[in-house]
Amino acid sequence: MSTSLSPTDLKFGTVDGKLWTRRLYGQEAQAAYFVDHGEGFTMYAGTLTARFTPPRSRAELELPIQKAWIKARHLSPSIACRQTKHDGHYWFEYQVPTAAEAQTWAEETIFWHEEPKTLLQTDLMLEDKWWKCSDGLYIVQLHFVPSAETPSDWHIGYLAPHNSIDGRSLMKLLEHILTWTLDELKTPSAGTPELEWGSEPVRLAPTLILAAQLPLDRAPEPKAAPAPPPGFIPFLPAVVDADHTSANEANNVNALLSLTPEETARYRQVCRAHGVTVTDLMLALLALAEIESTLQVALKSDNGELTAKNIGAYEQASHFLFGFYFINHRHKLPGEYSTLEDGALLFGCEGTNLLFDMTTMRKAILFDKETRKIQRTTTDEVLWDGIIKMSNSVAKSTPSDWTAVFQREVDRQFALDEGLHNDTAFHMRVPMMSSIGDYYAMDILNPFVPETGALAKELAVLGQYHTIRVTHPLIVPICWQYAGRINFSWSSGRKWLTQENMDLYAGIFKEWLDICIGEL
Repeated sequence: MSTSLSPTDLKFGTVDGKLWTRRLYGQEAQAAYFVDHGEGFTMYAGTLTARFTPPRSRAELELPIQKAWIKARHLSPSIACRQTKHDGHYWFEYQVPTAAEAQTWAEETIFWHEEPKTLLQTDLMLEDKWWKCSDGLYIVQLHFVPSAETPSDWHIGYLAPHNSIDGRSLMKLLEHILTWTLDELKTPSAGTPELEWGSEPVRLAPTLILAAQLPLDRAPEPKAAPAPPPGFIPFLPAVVDADHTSANEANNVNALLSLTPEETARYRQVCRAHGVTVTDLMLALLALAEIESTLQVALKSDNGELTAKNIGAYEQASHFLFGFYFINHRHKLPGEYSTLEDGALLFGCEGTNLLFDMTTMRKAILFDKETRKIQRTTTDEVLWDGIIKMSNSVAKSTPSDWTAVFQREVDRQFALDEGLHNDTAFHMRVPMMSSIGDYYAMDILNPFVPETGALAKELAVLGQYHTIRVTHPLIVPICWQYAGRINFSWSSGRKWLTQENMDLYAGIFKEWLDICIGEL
């Protein structure tokens, strides 16, 4: 059986030529719900570090940035949408501005901070900010923070509900913004940019299933979630309030691992040699790090309940659960959505969960309950022929075709419409993982790559950090490659994870990574 969806609501439309609206659907609507009902859960922050040559002050940058931001709105008007909720659904609203109104919007959505911060401190600061999607506010903010690492550098970050931007679209838009900023610094212009307001709504992107040209008149019927495997017991470490937070501490706890160019080349080399992807190896390393760090936390803890539950999770689990695995679909969309100039979707992904067999995982991490010792098995048979091969197989077998995407989107919307979603389902320690990709291969920020970029002598982008606001015990790893270096970030809720244990997790991840890629 099938049902019919109206395309009218799923693409932007207008009655008066001024106010354009469309309904959020599926993953994007679910993400709005997460924000509203989870104290900002999934608010997205993406930050880069920019070095201007010569160094530029706020006074020098403020007007050029403002003009570039206004041009960015004209190029990608979705960044100036508001989100609202009425008639039981979330909606995007876009108002065609006058030049003066575009100026006011820019002034309201650009934020300059006085206190210098490191890149990770900037991320923590941004993730302390959130608003409800139903509040009717503009969906994207642009923040400028002076760098504490190098005083003349700037951390430039987006903040928005994740249903509005992702790690690909926001950095491509920033590439345009930085280019326009340099142009304005070299040749200042007078007044607000002269743009044809009213021509830009054609670039307001529809929802994913409409952009994919799926048969909305033959939408699948909602289905119940697939039954887990027989005897399914997920690996779920103890969730214990860490009881170490205070009023002045950040919501998130984070970590960043940047491989050297040599390590990155070796990582890719060994993946190619074994016929797996960068993400396949990352998934395996994440599972290994989560399992081993769980045991190490249990052994050093004086909390008997935590120790018993963590060891029990290791011994009894049938499967290691990735609670959510983001899948990018933007590259599969028709050509008319291929670039920002063509109205590319700023949020072009959805996903599902993954399951790894714990019997296979336990072969690499042996635990003796009597001696309370952890022992690693690092042979190729266990790692490459076992765990990493399994990771590759599980990822490849995860349905990502449009039929599967259509079904998942329908199921998500049905759960929202029927009030079936329970936010407490996220109250567990499992990974929620995303792999952004290689920015060079995606042709994003290439003009600003240090030493090699065409504009790098004037402005170099030194690095990035990506994360979401986490208000549950979930741990959120994200991977990307920039300037020849693979980067891994982690975020979780500080209420349930100390910085010490976050660093333990990231350190174990790096140790397993070194084992897998071998000596350089």
